[in-house]
Amino acid sequence: MSYTNADGLRVLTNGDAGTPARNGVTADAEIKTLVVSIDATAGAVDFNNAEDAFLPAGTFLKSATLLPSTTLAGGTSITIGFKTAAGAAIDADGIVAAATTAEINAGHVCDGADIGTVVDASNDAYVSVSAVSGSYTAGVAKLVIEYIEA
Repeated sequence: MSYTNADGLRVLTNGDAGTPARNGVTADAEIKTLVVSIDATAGAVDFNNAEDAFLPAGTFLKSATLLPSTTLAGGTSITIGFKTAAGAAIDADGIVAAATTAEINAGHVCDGADIGTVVDASNDAYVSVSAVSGSYTAGVAKLVIEYIEA
């Protein structure tokens, strides 16, 4: 049984299935998002503590974008990749190699080697700020990762 809500949208209930999408296209995407807040003043830091979010083993990394929440100042660049829970490097610059301060402040689409691939088939992948060049005096960026679990 279905009904129309106050916004005029059809709501399916009790296991109702809507009309299948044409040509195999559906709005029910498998794309998930992970957001990590990166404080530029903290220097190199790994986000691989037990409570930190990670990409499960076998995950396909669709995209990564750096968006400033507070303008970065004073430093030169930031390199971001992945490590295992034990701290072993998966790929130190797999997300982005040396994104400049200006690029991050403008919003930067990352282009590391892990983007468009399965990050690690055997290990969960934790974000790692592997290198910070220069001395950042201010700035926080949101790293927005889109991925598909295996």
